[in-house]
Amino acid sequence: MRKLMRKRHFHLPRIAAMFLLALSVVLHPDAGMGSTERQPKTHTTLSDETVIKPAEKPAEAQTAADKIRSEILRIAQDNAAVQAKAEKRREEAKAARYDQSIYGALKHQGLTEEHIAKWRHKHPLSTLNRLDKLPPAKQRSVADTATFIRKVNPNIPHETAWREACALVFYSVKYGVPANLAVGIAKAESHFNPNAKSSAGALGVMQVMWKVHNGMLRAKGIAPTRDHMFDPERGVEAGVLILSRYISAYGTVQKALNRYYGGISNSYLKKVNKNMAQLKSHSEAMGY
Repeated sequence: MRKLMRKRHFHLPRIAAMFLLALSVVLHPDAGMGSTERQPKTHTTLSDETVIKPAEKPAEAQTAADKIRSEILRIAQDNAAVQAKAEKRREEAKAARYDQSIYGALKHQGLTEEHIAKWRHKHPLSTLNRLDKLPPAKQRSVADTATFIRKVNPNIPHETAWREACALVFYSVKYGVPANLAVGIAKAESHFNPNAKSSAGALGVMQVMWKVHNGMLRAKGIAPTRDHMFDPERGVEAGVLILSRYISAYGTVQKALNRYYGGISNSYLKKVNKNMAQLKSHSEAMGY
């Protein structure tokens, strides 16, 4: 019996140590038997050498999600900025009184919309007061003509050039005459000088023989006086009206021009055609 007890006492410490070791392995399976920690596997290789990488750790996945959210937010902000700019342009277009060609021509001459406003106020009956009612294409024609007049004759004041330009386009529409034809005649007759007069008695921008056309002018409410013929707009109206009557009466522009000139003249026809070509080239160069 004593021998048996001695054997039991001898094995108890060893059994206890083995039990504790087994328990630690169960509770901490990743821990090695030695002091060196086992490195975690970063991938699994199948029998066909295909590598399967483990899923991202939660922290890495969160970082990727944050990057995606930031990119989505940036794109949304960029789109919002683009839409805001587009809306601003639409609002500016609504607020603009005139076609952009008018503003472009004014800027080209060192002027602003305020100049037109001042001229409108100064001349209540001016066609400039109807400029904003003209279709965009006609406003572009006014812009082209105003800058063309100043290019041809820099001595013409800006105010006079714009009044003449608007009158040439407005009355061409009113009386059914091509505006470029009226501009070509005005350049040939006076170089756009409203104070021009000839030895034969023709006056103004269009060099109207006002005494000859007294009845026609009165019938349209145009006073056949020297002052009216020297007015940049009344003189233009008188000339365009007479030209329209000649076109209707003679059927062709060429015959109407001969009648306007007072005789058959190929040189006059060539001059008018050349002026029209110059206006076209000027318009293309300005880009309105």
